[in-house]
Amino acid sequence: MAGSVGEQRTAALLQPLEAAGWVVLHDRAIPGARRANVDHVLVSPGARLFMVDSKLWSGRYPVYERGGTLWHGQAERGQSVRSVLYETDLVARAVGATVQPVIVVHNAPVAGDGFFVQGVPVVPAVRLVEVLRGNDGPRDLGAAAALARRAAAVLPPYLG
Repeated sequence: MAGSVGEQRTAALLQPLEAAGWVVLHDRAIPGARRANVDHVLVSPGARLFMVDSKLWSGRYPVYERGGTLWHGQAERGQSVRSVLYETDLVARAVGATVQPVIVVHNAPVAGDGFFVQGVPVVPAVRLVEVLRGNDGPRDLGAAAALARRAAAVLPPYLG
């Protein structure tokens, strides 16, 4: 339940990107993963591929990195990062492109307005669009369209 609410909130945040020419695919199956799915796959106008994992965590506790591990209050959330890295690898293989994962956190305060854990950006929801736009490259609409077609073809809707 909380997962789907977080995904819906992220989808709403991503709407301005869609209006600006980004292709956004929501709730996609991952070839080779039995039960895992990708919350959001984005193809930027610069032909960059992003995978956004939504987290809806309690606002009572901060989210931070300590010792290379993700924490939410006193709860170690390293499995979230391991899952994202696993899914990123499978998506990259399926699409045949480099994938930049991003963990977006709703409700809980995120240390330093965002940080990296094991190469994965962890950002507060209010900064998601800014971070994505800031990591796009020069516009290459032909390559972006081809990448979007490939991603949509190999990452079907998740029916889980």
